[in-house]
Amino acid sequence: MICIFEISSLEAPDFKRLIHVGSGNTFEELHRTIQNTSNFDQSQLASFFITDDHWKRQIEISPLDSGKKSTKVLSMRNTKLDEYISEIGQKLVYVFDFFNERFLYIELKEKLMKTDLKEPFVAYEKGNAPSQFLINDLENPGVELMEKDESYKSFGDLEDYYEIFGEMDA
Repeated sequence: MICIFEISSLEAPDFKRLIHVGSGNTFEELHRTIQNTSNFDQSQLASFFITDDHWKRQIEISPLDSGKKSTKVLSMRNTKLDEYISEIGQKLVYVFDFFNERFLYIELKEKLMKTDLKEPFVAYEKGNAPSQFLINDLENPGVELMEKDESYKSFGDLEDYYEIFGEMDA
């Protein structure tokens, strides 16, 4: 069976991808396809999360294999799509920037009964993916930078520290 996933982002409203992937393929193969079509650095950590209908995260599928069997964290390399993806409309979140909690929305849009797909491919591309790193957005006029005088906040003199916490033991 061939699964057709739609990928979108709130950060980049014009970004949309339709990816065709065999249900017997692994999440790692879907991950690589998303990384390639988004021009992301593949050395960075990313994870899928199976979600409920309201996008609440349920199960993580990670590239890191802890070696332990867990129902909450699975390995991308060993987990096939058809083990967790079955119904049209099923939702996933693809976190590509853990430090800033940035992600893509993924939804299963269609299932085809064909079985002749050799590897995943991008069937439709529109717009640019959001930048993988927020540092790349510094040239964007919509990004607000911290003022110089905000970058350092004084917490008082050292004498105040001793008044509050007392003398430090050596």
